[in-house]
Amino acid sequence: MALGTSAYRLDAFPLYEPEERSSYSERANVRAVRTGGARQADENTSLLITAAKLAAVVLVVVAVLGFARIALTSAAVATLIESDAISSQIEEARATGVSLEMEQSVLTSPTALKGAVKRLGMVAPAEVGTIDLGVDVVALDEEGSLSLSGSVKNVTQAKG
Repeated sequence: MALGTSAYRLDAFPLYEPEERSSYSERANVRAVRTGGARQADENTSLLITAAKLAAVVLVVVAVLGFARIALTSAAVATLIESDAISSQIEEARATGVSLEMEQSVLTSPTALKGAVKRLGMVAPAEVGTIDLGVDVVALDEEGSLSLSGSVKNVTQAKG
C-alpha cells in the first residue's frame, strides 16, 4: 500500500522540484496604488452607459410612435376607400330611384292606362251597383282582440 500512494505524490518524482516560496516581507514591497485616472475612467464609463440607455429608450419611443403613425395612416386609408365605395353605392341607388320614378310616372299616366285597357279589350261597365253590408257586428276588447260576448251582443241588437 505504501508503494501505491507514493505514485500520486509530486515530490516522489526526481524531475519535480518545488519552487521556493518568497517570504512575506519580500512581497510587501509591491503595492497597488490607485490614481485619479481610474476614477475618471469609471465616471466616463458610467456616463457612456447612461447615454446608451437613454439612446435605447429614445429609439424605442421613436419606433412605437412610428408604428402608431403607420397604423393610423392605414386606418385612414381604409376608411377613405370604404367611404368612396359607399358613395358610389349611394350614387347608383339615386340613379336607380330616379329611373324607377320615371318609369312609374310613365306607367301610371292616364294615356298609358287607356292604351293598356284597349289592348286588353276591357270596357266600362254597363251599370254600376253598390252592396250594402250593414252594421259590423264584430266587437273588439280593450287589448284589440276579438270579443265573442261583444259580438253576440251586437248581433242581438242588430236583429232587434
